[in-house]
Amino acid sequence: MKRFAAALILALLVPACAAALEIRMTEIADEASGSVIALFSAEADIIDTVPGMQSEPDAVQMAITAKIEEHFAQLKAFAAMNRGSVRQTGSLWQDGKTASMGLVWQGEQADGSDGCTAAGLTVDLETGEEILLEQLFADSDGALAEMERIIVDDVLDSMSDYMEYADLLPMPTDNYSISETGLTVYWPEDRYRYFDGTSGSVTFYWHEIADYVGEDSMVYALAHPDVPYSTSEIETLCMGGEMTNMLSLELGELLGNIAQWYPLADPDYTTDALVYPLERERGFAVEIPKFAETDEDDTPISAIRASRICFAGLLTTGKTTDAEVMALLGEPVREMVFDEDAAFDAMLEPGRSLYYKISGRVLQLHVDESGVLACVILRDAMPESLY
Repeated sequence: MKRFAAALILALLVPACAAALEIRMTEIADEASGSVIALFSAEADIIDTVPGMQSEPDAVQMAITAKIEEHFAQLKAFAAMNRGSVRQTGSLWQDGKTASMGLVWQGEQADGSDGCTAAGLTVDLETGEEILLEQLFADSDGALAEMERIIVDDVLDSMSDYMEYADLLPMPTDNYSISETGLTVYWPEDRYRYFDGTSGSVTFYWHEIADYVGEDSMVYALAHPDVPYSTSEIETLCMGGEMTNMLSLELGELLGNIAQWYPLADPDYTTDALVYPLERERGFAVEIPKFAETDEDDTPISAIRASRICFAGLLTTGKTTDAEVMALLGEPVREMVFDEDAAFDAMLEPGRSLYYKISGRVLQLHVDESGVLACVILRDAMPESLY
């Protein structure tokens, strides 16, 4: 009895906020209509000290719940789903202290109109406060300027002249989410849309903006991962036929399946391959053989390429030099120089490619004329031109 009384007193003295909060994402689908909604909720990870006792939601939990409803209009999403015209895709990242949610909403919107919107929300799980974009950086002005430079160089420069909604500058600073891959900024649909009509976004990979993320930032560990100087992760990725474990891209997967998971832009062509850029994953593309005997959708992808990547946390485009590559991986089994014409045909910059056979795959590391890594390509076999 004394132990029970002590436990009861302790339970009354410890507020509900002593329990850690986490965000949960639940997908609810209506098979008849094909509608899907993604719901976020703030839940307390509570270990009851007294069996049968329930803890009331605390102020932090209620504050986060209110912000979730404010940003994502979940009650109205329920109502729209009952009319059978909604498809939502949600994303969630959290580390126990910070949580970030993203949502792309297609079909009937909260106001009853038809279209597509995207929203993000990042919160402090300990205070319930929303985390603003500029709070992620030690030098927010420098970070925002660098992000807009990336938009100009990487997005606008390669954008089709036929894009009706492509008003990307100035960049929005009030709508974003974070993940292990990077920081994603969402645009209003009347400013930026993809060809398929969905709201546009740009993901800035952590290695691109790491210089602006200080040690006090809640995303410091994402931007500055502690990666062992070892080839083991490179070998693991190559063995699995993957460029990164953050994306569901694997050598041998059918192109049609990839297209269901990631919107693909119209293909470009190299001498012997069709190259499909991923619309929402800047710098990534998949290849299939140009003269495959199967329909395109039924053709396995033969290569994955990335011009914006920190491969295995060690090989970073725009930073890693050819000398650093060879210090890590040794001498390549093949090497090929690409002059301006050859580079154009291969959809690469003039320079040279270093080819390594690793775990049954071929890793092509292409450096520009200054010797800096410009593109990483993972292939299922050595290109025929090198035999």
